[in-house]
Amino acid sequence: MTTMRFRPWPLAGDHVPATYGDLINTYFEGACRHLGLSTAHLLPQAKALTSVIGDWAAAPISDLENYSSWVANNGAPLEFSVAHSASGVVGVRVLLEALREPVTPLSCQQEGHAFTLRLAEEFGVYLGRYLDIADLFRCEEPRGPFSLMHAAALSPNGEPPLFKMYLNPGATGASPAAVAAEALRRLGFAEQWAAVVDHFRGGDLDAPEQEVALVGLDLTESQDARVKVYLRHTGVDAEGIDRAAAVAADHQEGVFTKVIAAIGGDVPVTSWEKAPMTCLAFRSQHTVPSSATLYCPLDPNIVNDEVSAERVSLLMAMAGADPALYRATVAAISGSNPRGLRRLSWVAYKNPAAPVCTLYAGLNSPGGEA
Repeated sequence: MTTMRFRPWPLAGDHVPATYGDLINTYFEGACRHLGLSTAHLLPQAKALTSVIGDWAAAPISDLENYSSWVANNGAPLEFSVAHSASGVVGVRVLLEALREPVTPLSCQQEGHAFTLRLAEEFGVYLGRYLDIADLFRCEEPRGPFSLMHAAALSPNGEPPLFKMYLNPGATGASPAAVAAEALRRLGFAEQWAAVVDHFRGGDLDAPEQEVALVGLDLTESQDARVKVYLRHTGVDAEGIDRAAAVAADHQEGVFTKVIAAIGGDVPVTSWEKAPMTCLAFRSQHTVPSSATLYCPLDPNIVNDEVSAERVSLLMAMAGADPALYRATVAAISGSNPRGLRRLSWVAYKNPAAPVCTLYAGLNSPGGEA
């Protein structure tokens, strides 16, 4: 039986998942039902994913109740998201931290690495880039809130799933900015990273204003595969965050300023309890980052899901998303009592020329009532 802390969303119906693997399958089945997506494409991919996650996915959820993962705001090792655009729902995703009992920083790091290898065996994902830089992120005494996280972005259109991984550049205790720089150098993006450093006028990329927080990899050999660096912006105003993204090839001046204004309401971003992040994506054949994505935390910055949903709806309108599909997404997550919940955790906005707006949500929130 699940605990209150990890109670599933209304999309689960009367089913109460007992394990994290069951939760993942329930989420994707419910997303299909609520959003009109094809079960033929999504559900087999979800079941294949849960089969390689590891033993912890089959253990009772209550066994890990006291472990607090960095993945989700409530400490669960899972977070889900739905991406909307003018063409409809373009992706549903799960973010997870692979675990191994007893759960320790080292066992999490080891299991994350082992899970990566299993993804290659089961799904044929490309590990070349990861193996080229893995030593920069691994050590015998990992530091920080996590070592590795993985995301599975499943396509509702029958395309193969895209697997991604996120590495903590501070896990070894080295400067995160220096680790990111070396990783990008090894992967052939030294020129593009130099453009980022120049854009910040040589500023300290370990400073709170533009702190290197994550390094991400698309686990694919595709020409379009991305290496990503996430910058956290603490104490930076909206215009400054928009300028930070101006190094990217797809930047449109003022768009991220509008996004921050929509989410923040009357509260300036410099006063947010949790700071936003910019993700810079690096692709081959580009001399600068090819794109920038803005991530705005909803929880704990916004009082409840009702207000969060209203503000995110402004971004969905900017993206040309179907308002009925967006309302169905929120209803599947928050149900009939959005004022009593803080499940809606982040929103991301990217590709201003053809926007994609992604809503992220956890399983429950501290003090929330379903």
